[in-house]
Amino acid sequence: MKYFDVKAKLLSLFDTQKLEGKIDDEWGFINEADKDIHKIGYATSLSVDVVNEAVRNDVDFILTHHDAWDFVYGMKEKCKELLYKHNIIHAFFHEPLDFADFGTCFSLADALGLQNCRNEIVDSCLVMGETKEPVVFELFKDELSNVLQESIRAYQNNINPVRKVCVATGAGNLSSDIKIAVECKCDTYVTGEYNLYSQMYAKLSGINLLVGSHTNTEIIGVQQMVLRLVDDTNIKFLRIPENNY
Repeated sequence: MKYFDVKAKLLSLFDTQKLEGKIDDEWGFINEADKDIHKIGYATSLSVDVVNEAVRNDVDFILTHHDAWDFVYGMKEKCKELLYKHNIIHAFFHEPLDFADFGTCFSLADALGLQNCRNEIVDSCLVMGETKEPVVFELFKDELSNVLQESIRAYQNNINPVRKVCVATGAGNLSSDIKIAVECKCDTYVTGEYNLYSQMYAKLSGINLLVGSHTNTEIIGVQQMVLRLVDDTNIKFLRIPENNY
């Protein structure tokens, strides 16, 4: 499939309002070329290791949630150098994927079996959902660990079974986001990062805090994006291994 046809299909997956005026900051493409795309590699974040793995696996097009971070000094420049050298196209979708109905938070909530999933707060990507039935905290913790395929941090801050959950994948470490979950009557908060303040506020407010890696809490949404993109095509795809930071 020709690259520019792949690009058009990819852009069609997203809300146009989330694409307007955000290029280079929240989504973008690099090293575009009029060529056939045979294999897509996907990851949560672009890094030198991800590009090198793409090269080893004969990937034509890398699709990620995050671009290489500017503040990981020198990484973006090195990634660009490798992409150009090996003729690999890269695209990333940050905010558009966070807000998509198949995106990071919705996909993790769905993988956890949550029901009635929705954004209760306008212009927030936080997703709230309910368990099918009340679940013992330890069992819910184990289910999250199984879904993410990693060990997680778990802080039980109330004695009630898990019932209403807020999912804030990636960097959901702001106490202001946890406050939204508390005000929406959630008993449990799932995210991919935490810090001193979020841990203290979760305990103070009595909401359970479950923390996986930034990478693995968001990769399910990236996978859903890729599955929609390759549907009805002959393009192969693979997950590129990356550290679960």
